Amino acid sequence: MLDWLGSGTLSIFAFILVMGFVVIIHELGHYWAGRMCGVHADAFSMGFGPTLFSRTDRLGTVWKVSALPLGGFVQFRGDANAASAPDYETLEELRREHPDPDSVLHFKPVGQRAFIVAAGPLANFLLAIVLFAILGVVQGESRLEPLVGEVMEDSPAQQAGFQPGDVVVRMDNTPIEGFTDMTEYVVTRAGQPISVTVERNGERVLLNVTPARVMRDDNLGGERPLGTIGIRSSTEAERVIYRPAIWEAPIYGVTRTVDTTGTIVSYLSRLVTGRASTEHINGPVGIATTAGQLANLAVSDNGAAQPIGLLVRLERLLIVMIALSALLSVGLGLMNLLPIPVLDGGHLVYYAYEAIAKRPPSPSVQELGFRLGLGFILAMFVVATWNDLSYLRGQFL
Repeated sequence: MLDWLGSGTLSIFAFILVMGFVVIIHELGHYWAGRMCGVHADAFSMGFGPTLFSRTDRLGTVWKVSALPLGGFVQFRGDANAASAPDYETLEELRREHPDPDSVLHFKPVGQRAFIVAAGPLANFLLAIVLFAILGVVQGESRLEPLVGEVMEDSPAQQAGFQPGDVVVRMDNTPIEGFTDMTEYVVTRAGQPISVTVERNGERVLLNVTPARVMRDDNLGGERPLGTIGIRSSTEAERVIYRPAIWEAPIYGVTRTVDTTGTIVSYLSRLVTGRASTEHINGPVGIATTAGQLANLAVSDNGAAQPIGLLVRLERLLIVMIALSALLSVGLGLMNLLPIPVLDGGHLVYYAYEAIAKRPPSPSVQELGFRLGLGFILAMFVVATWNDLSYLRGQFL
């Protein structure tokens, strides 16, 4: 019954569903912000290419489903294309002849235009927060007890007085609930003194340690400086499932979203400075492959003594899809904030210039920017496609 779940069909299904979902949420962010500001949307498309089905609502917006289910777009009145580039000939005609020019995006005050543009990425970040919060409450997070198993010789931990068997309770004013919490706290504080509370033989002991600075592989083709104190977890440490309470879930969702954003920003900064490789940039094939691998793992028996039932497989698949949607939503929101014309961040750069200079960039400058931005995006697509093809060549040749 579930043979299709173990095939390449699942990769395609997972990719289309996840990418379509996060892109539609992104575009709905633009759409609702436009509605709030009184801007008319000519069309909202779920997918690209030829229209399969369409319906016009009472406001005159054409809602349509298109043949290529790889995202979507909202096109406001006065846009030349789905990227919301202004059509200057149409704008002049609308200004002269349209009975309601205030419903045109490009006639709105710069602050409202910026809000409408920023609402897309904001919707993605809000979606990620909600999805991460759901994952935290429903699935929880596996955490290893912060039990010290080994203290390295001549390490900051040894100099501070750490001993095997210590249970780390607190670092400065931050409670430590898992070994990963401790590691994440230390790595960003190289050279900064940390006050550590440990539990030793039933008593609380206060230690002071200063993490050393070391260079570590970032698994993204480069290195980055990290803080370390020189301890390893104990083999006797218990692994527990941490689930935030309902009222803690929003904070958990925000924390996971911020952490994911930080990882992506760190990679992009190292990519720009040449300290990371472009081989980790994936295109549709790479993303679909990853989605399919995770989805297949979720629905497989995975060495179980007895076959896993349909409901359990579907539950696992749903959790994987939620996690993928959260991660890709952060990535999509962040990518669209890059200051590249064609993307939302490029529009925000133009609007910032307009707010400061009290006039928008000239049409020729904007057109040049859109062309250069499109060229950059196409170049990145070529790199991503090359990486995808290289991966496939390694898999099948």
